Amino acid sequence: MNTIIWALIGLTGLFALIQICYYLFVFSKFAFDKSESESPAIKYANIPVSVLVYAKNEIKNLQQFLPLILAQNYPDYEVIVVNDGSWDETSEYLEELQKTEPRLKMVDIKLEERYHRGKKFALSLGIKSATHEWLLFTNADCKPVNENWILEMSSGMSEDKEIVLGYSRYKQKNSFLNLFIRWANFFTAMTYFSFAMKNKAIFGAGRNLAYRKSLFFNTKGFASHQHIMSGDDALFVNETAKKNSVAVVYTRNSFTESQAKVTWKTYWQLQKRHFHNWKFYKTSHKRSLSWFSVSHVFFYILLCLSLIFGLEFWPYILGIFFLRLLIQGIVLFKSMEKLRISKIMSLFCLLDILMIPYYLTVGLAGVIANKIR
Repeated sequence: MNTIIWALIGLTGLFALIQICYYLFVFSKFAFDKSESESPAIKYANIPVSVLVYAKNEIKNLQQFLPLILAQNYPDYEVIVVNDGSWDETSEYLEELQKTEPRLKMVDIKLEERYHRGKKFALSLGIKSATHEWLLFTNADCKPVNENWILEMSSGMSEDKEIVLGYSRYKQKNSFLNLFIRWANFFTAMTYFSFAMKNKAIFGAGRNLAYRKSLFFNTKGFASHQHIMSGDDALFVNETAKKNSVAVVYTRNSFTESQAKVTWKTYWQLQKRHFHNWKFYKTSHKRSLSWFSVSHVFFYILLCLSLIFGLEFWPYILGIFFLRLLIQGIVLFKSMEKLRISKIMSLFCLLDILMIPYYLTVGLAGVIANKIR
């Protein structure tokens, strides 16, 4: 019996070690990064930028947030709203706004033109209409946190870079769903920032993402994954990012913000799409993400089994647990400080445990699904 118990404890320690290695050698890259400055990126303000805003039946959000994008403190930019077959008053609103906003352009896709084509087709038309080399993407339900959003994001648009990853947070509300969404969103951002800083960019978030127009056309845009409903951001970055070609910007003024999903069902559907994209990542990238998720799940399962069947060995079991907890807590706290979400740090243990059912339900459902709409 002792042999089995020691085997359980040994496996618990092994998966804890895998987790610790991710925190020490991957996530710490972002957590302890010192390269970012909070000062405005004045020297990059002469880079012309085309801002692309994707919208589909988003009249209320456009009325609220589009003026904030048009009022950016940046000298040379245009704003292209890609109206993807909206049947609300989006077209009329944009046409009226164009009369007083010379920076604003609209790519108006009629319902019959977008039939069975989706967001990637719409964005491709928007990109073709862009005047400038650098493209900065967001959605109609996102707002820049202040007037220096483009200025701060432009700090990553150097001559040797082709992609710039930014951060888009969710607005805080008093609900457990909102808390979990903000935690998962933070963890996702910490992951793609960390891997990008290790010159292994895996994915990005289209709510705050920039890349070169020439990169899009040189790699044939979304052609290789046009048949997949989602992934205009994640799959594009995964396919096109090269070593040393990706910049990371996470200064406070570079953030965008949007409202989180209000029901578990809508959040479930969205996350299933994200996990479904994993199937189409490069093999090494799938391996990197999978090893972390699998080790996370098995660490907690084996920890519980070790405590149930080997309680007399609790000092060793809890020693493994608290070693992982200490390293994890330090890295998470430093990362949360950077992304201004450290208020939820007191609950990180609970939220970390809740990632187990998250991976085993929505994650597994997304990965094994043949097709997701």
